[in-house]
Order: sequence, then C-alpha cells, then structure tokens
Amino acid sequence: MAVELIKDLLKIDQVVGKDEIQALVEGEITAPETKPKIKKVLKIDGEVDVTSTKVVKGKIIVSGIVKFNVLYSTDDELQSVHSLEADTDFREEIEMELAEEGAQAEVKARVEHIDIDEVRDSSISIKTVISIIGKATLDNTIDIIKDIKGSEGIQLLKENIKYNDILGINTSSTLVKEAFEVEEGTPDIVDILRVDTKVYEKETKVVEDKVIVAGVVACSIMYFGDDEESKVNYVNHEIAFTHFVEVPGAQKDMNCSLILNSHDTSYEVKEDINGNLRIIDIESTVKVNAKVYKQIEKEITVDTYSTNKILQIKKQEVVVSESAGQSSSKETIKGVLDEGKEIIKKIYNVNGRPIITDYKVMEGKVIIEGLLEIDMLYLAEANEEIKDTRHQIPFKTYVDIEQINDELDIEVQNILEDISYKKINSHEVEIEASINNYVSVNRIKKINIVTEAIDTGETLDKFSRPSITIYIVQKDDTLWDIAKRYNTTVEDMIKANEIVSPENIMPGEKIIIEKNVSFEL
Repeated sequence: MAVELIKDLLKIDQVVGKDEIQALVEGEITAPETKPKIKKVLKIDGEVDVTSTKVVKGKIIVSGIVKFNVLYSTDDELQSVHSLEADTDFREEIEMELAEEGAQAEVKARVEHIDIDEVRDSSISIKTVISIIGKATLDNTIDIIKDIKGSEGIQLLKENIKYNDILGINTSSTLVKEAFEVEEGTPDIVDILRVDTKVYEKETKVVEDKVIVAGVVACSIMYFGDDEESKVNYVNHEIAFTHFVEVPGAQKDMNCSLILNSHDTSYEVKEDINGNLRIIDIESTVKVNAKVYKQIEKEITVDTYSTNKILQIKKQEVVVSESAGQSSSKETIKGVLDEGKEIIKKIYNVNGRPIITDYKVMEGKVIIEGLLEIDMLYLAEANEEIKDTRHQIPFKTYVDIEQINDELDIEVQNILEDISYKKINSHEVEIEASINNYVSVNRIKKINIVTEAIDTGETLDKFSRPSITIYIVQKDDTLWDIAKRYNTTVEDMIKANEIVSPENIMPGEKIIIEKNVSFEL
C-alpha cells in the first residue's frame, strides 16, 4: 500500500544575515550670510536618519542623512552664541552573502564620532563616523510532513518548535504638534539655538486590522534669552500623541514590536498676550513601524523510516528563530565629572547617551557593559566663556533571562530615561542617570525537516539477519538512530532491554535487538 503524506505549511520569518559596519561621512557646514562669523565651535553633534533601505542579492543598500547641529560663539555683542544646522547625504552597502531581493531589511544607525577638520569664518569641515546595523529577514513558506499513513511499520520522529508567525508589517507617519509657553521666571526668547526630539512609546494595543500606539514626543529646546544673567536657557516639554497603524490580518491582543522615530522637526517663536516672545509652536513627524505577530507551536517531522519497506526521504534544513522571551531592568548610574582647575560658574545643561560596548550570556543572565557618554555645557568663570565638555562613565548591569544552552540571537537596547546633576564644588559635578535595559532573546535552531517520503516499493530483506543482534552504544547515539539502522522500533528495544531512561543511554552500553518480521497481505 502506498504511503499517504499528511502535509502542513511552515511559515517562518528567517534571518538570512545580520552585520554591522562603520562608514565615514565627510561634509562642510556653511553659515548663511545672515549669521555672524564663527569665532569658536562650542558644541557639535549629529543624528542619523535612514531614509531608505533596499535588499538586493548579497547586500543591503542603505541611504540616509546625517543631520548636524553646531553651537558656536561669535563677536556679536547682542547675541554671543549662535547655531547652525546642516545635512549630509550618505549611501552605504552592507555585504550579506545570503541576502536576496524580496527580503525585509531592518536597519539602525547612529553617530559614533565627529571630527572637526578645519574652522573658517563661515564654514566648518567635518568628518563623521557612523555605525550601521543591518538585518535581513525572508518570509519562507515550506511544505512539511505532519504525518504519514497508509502503511504499517512507519516510524516518525517529531519535534515541537515555537516560532513567530508574522501577520503583517506596516509603516505610517503622523504629525505631532503643540504650542506652549516657557515657564514664568525664565527669560524671553531671542533665538532658538537647537531643538532635540525623542519619541517614546507609552502604550500599545493590537486590535482588528490595526495597532494603536500611544506615546510622547519629548522636546528639549535650547534658546538664547534676553536676560544678561541667563543667556543660554533650556526648556523641556512633552507632547502626547495617539496613532493608528493599519496592519491587515492583525487580531486583538496579538504581539507587536515597534520602531519609533521622530524627524522633520520645525518650530516658530510667537508672542504671548503681552507681546513678549515666549511661545514656542513646535511640530515633528513621528514615523511608526509596527510588526504584528503571534507565537505558534507546531509539531514537525524531522525523520522517518519504515520497519518493512525502503523509503526515499527528502529533507531540508531550516533555521528557526524561537522566541525565548523578553526581559528588562532599570539601572541607576552615578559618577562625578571633574573639570580639574577649571572653575564652573554656571551649568547650562547636561545630557547623556548610553553606549553598549559588550554583552554576553552567563548563567541565566545577559551581562551588559557600556559607557554613559555625558555632554555638559557650562559657563567658565575665567573670561566668562561658554564651554562644552564630554565625559564617559562606565557601567555594568545585567538582565535575567531563561537558562538557555542553544545558539542565541540577542538584541539589547538601552534607553536613557532620566538624568540629573548637582554641583559638588567649583570644579566637580555629580551625575545620576536612570537607564532602562531591554533584552529580547531568540533561540536559533537549525533543523532538518522531512519534506517528502516516497515508497520505493522495495521490501526490506530481514530474513537473512540474525535473530538477535547485540549492539554496543557509541558516543552521541540515540535509541532512534539505532532503531532506524536495524529497522526496528524504539518501543521494541525499550521493552526487550527494560530501558528505564530512553533519553540517557550511555556509550559502551549493550543493546539487544530482536528480529521481527511482519507480512503485508
């Protein structure tokens, strides 16, 4: 009787490559004629906006913009501090051997370092090192064998796998805007020097065919004030928003992962009811990438044979990423910034950026090592000069995860939640920062699955075999391997040898294999 294959579909989001590169982006920042000449660069930083990604054979092509903000001093008596903004395009390729057209790309990029080559009256030449992390995934649908019927003596080895079934991915944008007045007691606004925005997720809910995202855009605004005693000022403001992302196929309470970015921020300074420039009207575009998935547990056939007939088997190796869990922890980092002999008259602002330098898995923990990069803008007592200084505070923390011995794909993210500072004395500043650590762990399993089983019509010749065979267990042997080799069953061997722990047979152990001959009429 011919075998009947009961088939199923295995749909997996297969990672075909992941890599990190560094790229050098060179450019020139030029001051418009309306701006005064550059006396000294006080502060320069930048952020990367990835505008497009494309997967082709063997690589991911990444295009984007590095946006620079420069704070500089001038000889302008009315306004001693000015700012410049500039963009530089880049295009880079991440080599990825198994990448192919049709794959999805996930790319993250950040500025690692900015070097100033030359400063002239109206321009600054810079070299910037950016880090780009790219991952390519491919939707792979495979025919698998769920069961085999129609013939006696068919043996099946099955394995349970858990994987994320991607229901849909979509990206959409929303414009977030609000007008607000600076706090009472702060100076009126002469000029906005810089605006930084970061977007944070507060709550996410998956409903039918869409994802509802509630979050905030945190705005940090530096401005030059009309108060002689308080020239450089900072304003922090949060704008709440709610956005819907259409994801056809999404169902209530499914899992969702988000990537949020804010870009194209613009602002306008307006007068209050008294005619003073104290209102900031700000708007920013928030881009939301939502991926909706559900975790599926499926039983798959990884091997098969017959105790009576010769089967022709076809297998395919697949790499399955099983979700092993997510975890988070909160860490408080403290340190002291020492400016040496420099006397700090006034601190304008302190901000920070956590940088992960290394992480490893040990005894059910992800141990994370990193640096908290601190940037402090202050007024020095000597010559009343505004200065910018950078320091690094090392930190080490851990996040508990499930004890796993397989190959792992781990994604670690640090988010700076809060930072505060306190002046200890004339040249030292105490820093305290709160960092949230997020860890996502996937178990990487390479499995050879059975995709085809053909009955050749040939019957096994078992008559010429001895009635009893004594087999000595070798290293890495399993009862399944031995049973398949001698065309018997695992159950028959367990019964004949009174094996108590079938999963723990030892090298050198003797296994009795009895010949069983069956007939099909």
